[in-house]
Amino acid sequence: MDIIKGCASTALDPLNDSQPNVDSVIPNIAHQVWKTAGVRTYSPDVKESHKSWKVKLWTDDDVLQVVKYKYAWLLLKYEGYPQNIQRADVDRLVVLHAQWGIYADLDVYPSSAVKIQCLQRLGLQAIFAPMAGTLSLSNHFFMVERGSSFFQSTLFKAKRRGGAASKRIFLPYLQMNWSTGPMMVTSAILKYAWLYSTLCHDGVSWTRATQGR
Repeated sequence: MDIIKGCASTALDPLNDSQPNVDSVIPNIAHQVWKTAGVRTYSPDVKESHKSWKVKLWTDDDVLQVVKYKYAWLLLKYEGYPQNIQRADVDRLVVLHAQWGIYADLDVYPSSAVKIQCLQRLGLQAIFAPMAGTLSLSNHFFMVERGSSFFQSTLFKAKRRGGAASKRIFLPYLQMNWSTGPMMVTSAILKYAWLYSTLCHDGVSWTRATQGR
């Protein structure tokens, strides 16, 4: 686990938009989620600055079908979350675990295609943007490689925290944050680092270099 503050100069070669980044384990696919497909201003910044990327919009129903057929063990808990925002949090985890790549909220986009290219080449399982300095991780923008064992453990934690324990938290925002949001993601990464002794630059990191609004 490591904090990435910048990219090495050797990794900042100009992008060739006509060719995919074949050396990357994190593919050039940006995933975004919305209630329906009716988004008028859908991903213009991502499409313009990352011309070689595929940008995929998932609807709530799309994700529900994935949960039903690929994550049946999660379905009961997923449908039982008391807040829609909890399902929205889990949606992005499911999408990235199922198809890997990059997730960005509709109002969040990478500010530099070159810096994203650098991060893709680091060989990390997952990369998150920080919040509250480096005390917590944001779930508004993150990157995941195919078959990430860390990311699977994060889904398991989202299921566990969606049970009776979260219902004892009376403030809705805190309940969401603890059970499926940034607090849960941060807890998952710290536990993973402790279990596998990944206390420095291995497969899970967060970075200050990527996020723009």
